[in-house]
This record gives sequence, C-alpha cells and structure tokens, in this order.
Amino acid sequence: MKNIRWMATVTLLVAALFVTACGKQATPTPTPEPTATPTEAMPTAQPIGGVDVAWEHVIKPEVPVVARVNGVDITTEAFLAEMRQQLHMVTVQYSIDWYDERMVAFIPTFQDQVLQEMIQEQLGRQLAAAEGLVVDEAQRAAELTSLQNDVMQSGQYDTWEDFLAEMGWTPETLDRKITTYLLFQMLLKAHGGPAEAEQVHAAHILVETEEKGEEVLEKLQAGADFAALAAEYSIDTGSKDQGGDLGWFPRGVMVSEFEDAAFALDVGETSELVLSDYGYHIIRVLGKEVRPIDAELLPQVQQYNFQKWFDAALKEANVETLVQFAQSEP
Repeated sequence: MKNIRWMATVTLLVAALFVTACGKQATPTPTPEPTATPTEAMPTAQPIGGVDVAWEHVIKPEVPVVARVNGVDITTEAFLAEMRQQLHMVTVQYSIDWYDERMVAFIPTFQDQVLQEMIQEQLGRQLAAAEGLVVDEAQRAAELTSLQNDVMQSGQYDTWEDFLAEMGWTPETLDRKITTYLLFQMLLKAHGGPAEAEQVHAAHILVETEEKGEEVLEKLQAGADFAALAAEYSIDTGSKDQGGDLGWFPRGVMVSEFEDAAFALDVGETSELVLSDYGYHIIRVLGKEVRPIDAELLPQVQQYNFQKWFDAALKEANVETLVQFAQSEP
C-alpha cells in the first residue's frame, strides 16, 4: 500500500546515478548453442550500435538556446553535451543496441526528458542561491570520497578512471553532478517538513470487484466484525491477518484516493467503496492525531513534502521551453 508515486526530481535522478553506477547489471550467461557441422554456414555476428550510432539520430537544435529559466539560458551546447553523456550512460548500463529501431524511436522523448531535467536542475540552483545555500569544497570532497569508496568496494571496476570512462563522465561533469546533488539535499532538508505530522491509524478491506465490495459493506452494516471480514475477504496479504490494520501513517505514504478518504473520515467511521489502482477499499479509521513520523517513513514523507514545494516553485517560475523534440500526440 505504500505509494512510490513521487515525481522524478533532480535529487533522485542524481542519486540514482550514484546507486546504479555501483551496481552495474551482470551480463547473463548465454545458453550454449550446438556446434555447427561442416556443411552448415556459421552465423554472421551482427554489430551492436553504440553511442555514435545513437548520436546520428539525435535532433540537433539550430538555435543557440533551448530553454530559459527565470532569464537564465540553457544553451544548445550545454544541452547536447548533457544529452551525449546521458546516452553514454544508458547505453552502457542497459546494453542498448542503437541499431534497434524501437530504441531509436524513443530518442526524441529521451531528449525532452533530459531537457526537463536540466530545467529542474537550473531552477534548483536558483532556489538554493536565493536561500543562501552554498556547497563548499569540503562537502564536495567528502561526497567524492564516499562515492569513490562505494565504487571501488563494489568490485565492478579496476580503477576509478575505468568507472568515469564507463559513465561517460569527466571530472568536471562529476563535480557538477555532486554539487547539484548536495544543493538539492540542502533544499530537501529545508523543505521536507517536520519530523512529526497529523497521522491516521486505519484498517481496510481490499477486494477486486465492486460487487464483492458491496457484499462486504452489507455484512458490515448487518453487524459483522470488520477484522473477521478482512481476514476472509481482503486480498491485501500484508494486512488481512491483522484484521486489515495498516498502522499509523501520515500524508504522502498511501495512494491519493486512499489517503484522501482516510483523512476525511472521523475516528470510528467507515468509508464507502474507495477505488484505487489496487482495487476497492473499505476503510475504517481507528485513530487520528499528530505524532512523530516513523523513521522508516520519514524519508518518503520528506520527499513528498519537498516535491510539493518544488512543484509549486516550478509552476511560479518563468520557464521557457524553446524546443520540443517528440511530436505531440493529437
């Protein structure tokens, strides 16, 4: 029931680069093929399309600036440099063959995504500057040392230089990414909200169909025990044996439909059917109060609060996206 629906932010994107860099996917062992007889023609190995092949399909804007954030330009030169680096990274990490037309068809959409990441990064830097947040050399050095240790302890690379080459990063590129990551961590700390919040203690019964949900509601209205019905009917295997009890949770943890319904109920009230992507819920609120956020949930809640703040700042910002690469759907 925990909802991983946070919108992608530069903070998570940069952090993801560090995580995935240290956990490169293993190449699957191919299944041995029968040895060809002398009369059989040996198959010809097909070339794999690398970054240079992908680059031939990248749309190169014929304008000097691709976007502008509060009057600050994102130049075409900077965008293409970032685009090539991102292509290099995904090509290596996911073993993409750019001779595959299905992959090539995705490039314009990928270009739009990279541009939006750069817009968010630029806005984040501006917001951090407005709040007087600055990354000093000691912070950068500590983060770099931590990353180097993680990379080398992973055993995936013989040298640090091998790692940089595989990611397509120069020391200058990495320095910028580290600085961006640390600035967003500062913003997250400043706008992630307090360590306590209004929370709801709720139980639910989750069923697949509206018909089954109505059946359960009728039994509840006739006086049947909620916990017993949860054990009998609920398809949420994580809570059914606890009478549907989900414990305490703040906003930003559950899917929005469930969360909105739960926080709207008074203590002791039971909802009508609430539809979400998981199915039909019947929710009963057992308690409601301001309380400390569980340590395991705190990062998720803080990210939720930060995202709401950042989305509002993005909406208020003067953002000019001057190019679009993927065709708009009719």
